[in-house]
Amino acid sequence: RNPNSRLHALPNRRHCQQQRRGGSTMTAFQSMRSSSIICLLAISLLAVGSITIVSAAEIGKPHSTVITLKEKNFDDHLNDPANGLWLLKFYAPWCGHCKTLAPVLDAVAPFLAGKMSIGKVDCTTQKALCKRFNVKGYPTMKYYRDGDFQDYPLGRDKDSIITFGEKMSDRAVKIVSTHSEAKEQLLNKIPVAFIVYDPNIASTSTDDSSTIDASGATDAEKAVEKMIQSTELTRVFGQVARKMQAQGSFGLLSPGTTPEEIAKFFNEDDGGATSGSVPSGGFIARIEEDVPIRVFDGEITTDAFTEFAKENNLAVVMELGGHNFRFVSRRGKAMAVAVYDSDDDVKSNKFRKEVKQYAIKGAHKDDYIFAAMDGKKWTKFLSQFSIEKENLPELFVIDVPERTYWQDASVFGVSDFINGVKNGEIESREQEKPKPNPFDEMLQVFVDYMPWSLVLMLALFLAIFWLAMPRYDDNLLHPPPPPPRSVIKVGDLLHPSPPSQKKEDSTEEKVSKKDQ
Repeated sequence: RNPNSRLHALPNRRHCQQQRRGGSTMTAFQSMRSSSIICLLAISLLAVGSITIVSAAEIGKPHSTVITLKEKNFDDHLNDPANGLWLLKFYAPWCGHCKTLAPVLDAVAPFLAGKMSIGKVDCTTQKALCKRFNVKGYPTMKYYRDGDFQDYPLGRDKDSIITFGEKMSDRAVKIVSTHSEAKEQLLNKIPVAFIVYDPNIASTSTDDSSTIDASGATDAEKAVEKMIQSTELTRVFGQVARKMQAQGSFGLLSPGTTPEEIAKFFNEDDGGATSGSVPSGGFIARIEEDVPIRVFDGEITTDAFTEFAKENNLAVVMELGGHNFRFVSRRGKAMAVAVYDSDDDVKSNKFRKEVKQYAIKGAHKDDYIFAAMDGKKWTKFLSQFSIEKENLPELFVIDVPERTYWQDASVFGVSDFINGVKNGEIESREQEKPKPNPFDEMLQVFVDYMPWSLVLMLALFLAIFWLAMPRYDDNLLHPPPPPPRSVIKVGDLLHPSPPSQKKEDSTEEKVSKKDQ
């Protein structure tokens, strides 16, 4: 072999290896870029709903999981006879409270299978549905039954939702025979109830007897329905009870209820006011623990009794929380809120009793909605009204629509405080408006224009990605040229010249060139 040929070939082999590595690197890089773009396109399609992988819930069977509802399947699910009662959550995926509520609904759905179905509507993709129900905040919860949508009235914890589902799946009207039984069954978990009594009710012959007998109800349920349908008074009561079952509690005094037991509803005077005389015939009335009975004296029609029930469905002193604050604060009256310290039961109970007494017989009791609030639990919320924990218990008045409140920690008595508000001694203050957050405003604009805002954002990111990637490492796409080839002679390898000699030679060459 010619040793020179091998030595000459070494640089060529090295150059080929560099070219091979550069080409493979460039190919891998281009493959990576293509894969990344494909992934981004897939994500964008998933985000706007072009690719949907959802297991369709069966129609005709009770649901034991939370059902995803969309415009195309909304009416079919809600009109399914196997699922007559629905609890609906309208939400946005970015909403923190919605995320907190999601596992709660997932947990209670199996317990309520066959009683109440639970559905969820994503308002960022199902805008038409959310606009149809005037959804303005997240999460918004409604329930559906008998073709009617109503606001969900209770708390968002597991116990409250399960209690609601069980209550709504039960009979709207309960049969009671005594005063104590009415308290136990009707006022157990709801502070206000409505009762009806008619001495002419019967459990046999009614105009709807044949329809009731043909139903799939049990004999006991058929007997109750016959009693409800037997007179005009009880029939109107039953219709309103069915419609307002979520907001109230309704009971029918059985035909065997004695006059002595009926009189107990009117003789109870723990509230400090006159309850009135016992009606000679049938009646509809509102009852509440330690509050005098209030008899309905309007026309016996569904509309008239519905209006009475709505106006009198609040407790004399409401317990305020996140689930009912908006509902209570928008009933056309300012709220007198008693803020108590849950760590001090003695002071709190005494204060609440004083507020309740004023709400029953105070001079200005009809001008306000009276409520109570846990000052420890709602410290952050109450701080905007100058309520401090060391001053509890304390009363303040708030007009939510007008963003006005009245507060003075130096006035202790409930009557003195209300009189001070009325005569102007306690001046009104304007509630500070929350400072706008630019990030929240941008987020709201982004949500309002979904899904196009998401498509635009992804397209912009994709364009930047496409332009930036080729410049990320130009050496990968365009490898540097190999160094110039140099010829190494065998003689130089066998007899290398001393370094000093090479240095002298090079110096002489430079001097010679300079002279030339």
